Amino acid sequence: MKPLLAALACALIAGCAGIATSDCTSDAYSLGTRDGRLGATPQAELYARRCGASIDREKYEAGWNAGRAQRPSPPV
Repeated sequence: MKPLLAALACALIAGCAGIATSDCTSDAYSLGTRDGRLGATPQAELYARRCGASIDREKYEAGWNAGRAQRPSPPV
């Protein structure tokens, strides 16, 4: 049981590390577009804290708005 828990903990830690580094990109517009397309709330501050660097909030918001506009409308 303990080896299974240890393997699960390692997989979880490795997965979290991969998520953090994939969001640390200099292309704020692409990041915003992805978040908007996915329906996520704007997260520029989160990325800035996570990556330890500032993010171009204007480009991120422009990308987020563009991504959100690409989302399909829900059926009425």
